[in-house]
Amino acid sequence: MQNDLELSVSRRAFVAGSVAATAGPLLGAMPALAQAKTSIAVRIERDITVLDPAFRGGPHDANVIRCVYQRLIKQKDSSVETELDAAAELKQVSPTLIEFTLKPGQMFTDGFGEMTAEDVKFSFERFAVAPVDGKISPYKGDWTGLTGVEVTGTYTGKINLSQPNAGLLAIAIADASGCIVSKKAVMARGVEHNTKPVGSGPYQVVSVEKQRGAVLKRNPTYSGAKPTFEEIKVNFIQDPKTAELALRSGELDFAVLPPSVAEPMRSAQGIVVDQSPGLAYVWLGINMEKPPFTDLRVRQAVRLALDVDQMLLAGFNGKAPRLNTLIMQPILGAWTEAPVYKRNVVEAKKLLAEAGQTAIKTRITILNQPAYQTMALVAQALLKEVGITAELDVQEGGTYWDAGKGEAGKNLDLFMMRFNGKLDPNFLMQWFVSSQIGTWNWQRFNSPEFDRLYQEAIVESDPAKRAAIVIKAQQEMDKSAAFVWLTNDVAFAVRRASVKPAYLPGAIDWQLDRFTSV
Repeated sequence: MQNDLELSVSRRAFVAGSVAATAGPLLGAMPALAQAKTSIAVRIERDITVLDPAFRGGPHDANVIRCVYQRLIKQKDSSVETELDAAAELKQVSPTLIEFTLKPGQMFTDGFGEMTAEDVKFSFERFAVAPVDGKISPYKGDWTGLTGVEVTGTYTGKINLSQPNAGLLAIAIADASGCIVSKKAVMARGVEHNTKPVGSGPYQVVSVEKQRGAVLKRNPTYSGAKPTFEEIKVNFIQDPKTAELALRSGELDFAVLPPSVAEPMRSAQGIVVDQSPGLAYVWLGINMEKPPFTDLRVRQAVRLALDVDQMLLAGFNGKAPRLNTLIMQPILGAWTEAPVYKRNVVEAKKLLAEAGQTAIKTRITILNQPAYQTMALVAQALLKEVGITAELDVQEGGTYWDAGKGEAGKNLDLFMMRFNGKLDPNFLMQWFVSSQIGTWNWQRFNSPEFDRLYQEAIVESDPAKRAAIVIKAQQEMDKSAAFVWLTNDVAFAVRRASVKPAYLPGAIDWQLDRFTSV
């Protein structure tokens, strides 16, 4: 692996802090029993949606996807460092050219043949350059600058870019957007490929059941290291208390849970709770296109009416740190001088009076999860004191995640959202560009300056200059007053003592094929 293709390790301090939690003593382990364990069960809080890398629904899908498909390179065990995967060689020839050579003999499941450079070309270009049936991926931003993949041989090719992309290796090539699908399988199976994926990775999907999850089995034709477990059950359990009971009873082996549920489990026999810094971001968003929130003064009044610290105390038992802007430390471009807005009822009422709005009736849309319901109840009470009556619209996951999309998104008022992050600023920023309106930009935040800065940050290779650009972009978000930042969360990974999990910092991105017995 070429040195210039290694991911930056300037984040080592954060990574070390995150991984240290998983490296501590394992209480109550029973080696003899653990060695006999051939199957484990893990919990996802959102139902399986699409197991196609280009159209995945989020980390719950991506965690399955990364162990079903191979990538040219992948992250090492519990690290942001990378190692070769499907590639025998990967070389960055210039800022806009990457050459690769595949290992021969890597076979797709279900009889779809050997992986070739043509599959790599198809996998990467279908995000936006050459979409199948005109379907452009919502993750097209991961491949910003890609002009095409040139096939130079059965196993060789060139990735051509129109501009440098500072996050390409970390966010696309080494992650879920870099997963290599079988061109033949995608074309043959069509929509069916979403739940019957064909990969060449360590596991294959043997079943997907709505509202239940998926079952993975070891792929006998995988050419890499054999994973520990023959079977992994990926169980959809929306309610964290139900997940807690399943962990205590031994029906579940691993779950990431909210602090209020995880903390009391520290004393449970045979259970280990690992805590690490969060890499998700939670905020209250305001639809800028929906009256009366079209008026900046009204949005500013909402921001001043709320008490973020009080909301976090209620929702996270005071365990989650406050977030004041999009990019949190240690990610490049963290805006440490971001304003810390304190509640100011007098100023909020003044702004509403100036806007001619003294008795607003609105709605806060939230996911049916205890932390968000509790925070929304606090927000409801705080807003009422300044003359804003807010009804709570609590929705199940199946409907909530579509609430801000398409035409329906125009009807949102206020909402509470949680996005999962990665260690690159452009990944976090990409959901708020104007082209994401109707998809993931539920605020309908439309700033040409933000869009320009987002693009400028992608091509800037100098870390200091890139950080300055990212801070300017966050200042544009702050001016809009459409974002009331709450927290970057805290990760509580709860596991049976007989199982050692593997995941990247923040416990969002799991490496299921690297889970082992203790």
